[in-house]
Amino acid sequence: MKFYYSVILEYGGNEVMNLKFTNHKDSKNEKKQIWIYALILFTGAFIVLLLTAYSQVKFQNNISEYQSKLSTEEKAKINVVTDYNAAVKEIDRLTDEVESLRNKLVESEQSLASEESKGLELNTKYTDTIVCNDLLLTAYEDYNKSDYINCAIKLKYDINTALLSTKSKELYDDLVSKSFKKVSQSLYTEGYRSYKNKKYDDAIQSLSRTIDFAQKDDYFVDDAYFYLAKSYYKTEKYNEAKTLISSFIDIYPDSTFVDLMKELYNKMI
Repeated sequence: MKFYYSVILEYGGNEVMNLKFTNHKDSKNEKKQIWIYALILFTGAFIVLLLTAYSQVKFQNNISEYQSKLSTEEKAKINVVTDYNAAVKEIDRLTDEVESLRNKLVESEQSLASEESKGLELNTKYTDTIVCNDLLLTAYEDYNKSDYINCAIKLKYDINTALLSTKSKELYDDLVSKSFKKVSQSLYTEGYRSYKNKKYDDAIQSLSRTIDFAQKDDYFVDDAYFYLAKSYYKTEKYNEAKTLISSFIDIYPDSTFVDLMKELYNKMI
């Protein structure tokens, strides 16, 4: 009687090896077949182990490769974020530095403009000082030529006394004290004559200058005010006349012309 043995080796659900054996009563053959069977089983098991080990190694390698790749990508992302943050900080720093430099530039420009302005101011002051001193010398020459009116006009209207030196101011004051009195007397005489001759516009010009150049206590000053007010009245310049009369009453409340001035003022109301 024969017996058949069938050995099936599978790996991963797939049939790898299918062996069939026949059993004989002969003991030698039976032992031989058993050894062959054992050898085949051992070999099959070894192959299965090798395949399993290979699969495990390959799987581990794939896992390691994936982890390494993932780690590299994560590191790259971290580096990108770090580089971006560093770039932002550097941009902020450079922006602040540029703004600081811009502010310093503006301050420098303002300082330069201020210095230029001061330079121009000093140059203007220097030029004006020279002009004032030249005018003072011209006024001195006019006085020596007995041209008192032009001398007084330069002293009164053209010269800025703040720009004169101490010695120049002394000369200025001396010329004023000598020329103004002569000019005011001369102008009053001229203005009064024009008023009497009914040349009221000429009288207004001469008498106005008389008041400008006269001293407050000169005996003819209140006369000059009165005839100037009358000249304004005659030429129908009533606002100028009323303003002059009000000023006169404030300055000379005890003058003998106060009543006459008030009477003239009332005519224009």
